[in-house]
Amino acid sequence: MKIIALLLVALPLFAEQPGPRPKKGGGGDGGPRAHVVLSASSKDGLAWTLDEGTRLEHASVPCAVVTDDGKVRVYFVDASEAPESANVAESEDGIHFKKLGLEIKGVPAQKALDPSALLLDGGMYVLYYFSCEANPDAAGSHEVRRAVSEDGVHFEDKGTAFSQEALVDPDVFWWKDRWYMYVFGRGNTVIATSKDGLEFTYMQDLDLKGWGTTAPIRVGDKLRLYAFDQRAHEANEVHSFASTDGVSWKEEPGVRLTAAKGEQYTDPQVVRWKGGYKMYFKRSASPR
Repeated sequence: MKIIALLLVALPLFAEQPGPRPKKGGGGDGGPRAHVVLSASSKDGLAWTLDEGTRLEHASVPCAVVTDDGKVRVYFVDASEAPESANVAESEDGIHFKKLGLEIKGVPAQKALDPSALLLDGGMYVLYYFSCEANPDAAGSHEVRRAVSEDGVHFEDKGTAFSQEALVDPDVFWWKDRWYMYVFGRGNTVIATSKDGLEFTYMQDLDLKGWGTTAPIRVGDKLRLYAFDQRAHEANEVHSFASTDGVSWKEEPGVRLTAAKGEQYTDPQVVRWKGGYKMYFKRSASPR
């Protein structure tokens, strides 16, 4: 599934960037053009209130980052024009967003989708994304690629980070001594790990059947993961889970958010912001 919400401890070095530390589907009907990004607010990360209005139209699979000057950036799939592709929008108040026009130099395929962005403490941005041709659901191996940027808007592709059959929606985070990638593939969330963030190796499938995940945030000496119920195609719930190792998760009591009848919430990305928390997530119509 950021400083980003997860920024924490000293990290190993990226090969090209000495010294930095790192500070995201589910169902729905109509494809990304029919999706919107909403937000919610919380003082403690547990009790959430839905914010009024829509943050981004024709937008899907959001990933939030808090910039060094306190702004919120949401990286997302922009389907306002064809073909859909990754974009980024920025906000000073967490509510009103302006698109910045994401660019990735050297993308080897037609589309760059499902962006997972991290802001490093040296000021560099790293973006992991799903690279594909016209059909994101095409059979065969899918590539999650890595790109870097000084401004978080203009990126340069740096090659394949992880590949496997049917991968989509990568979320990357650092915990304790390694990088973790949670990425949906073959009907379940796959965990891949890396020592340097450049190339990832399959570790195991995530043992949270039926839950769609994003990158977690740090809460004290543990991680909190926000996940959505993939089994309920309308009025589904967002729950939270706790972990000390980034692999095994225990559900926390209570419900964080519940979608309205006829709607589904997915991809709940949480960041710390202005003494509290903001959640950015996708709303889609329930499949008919």
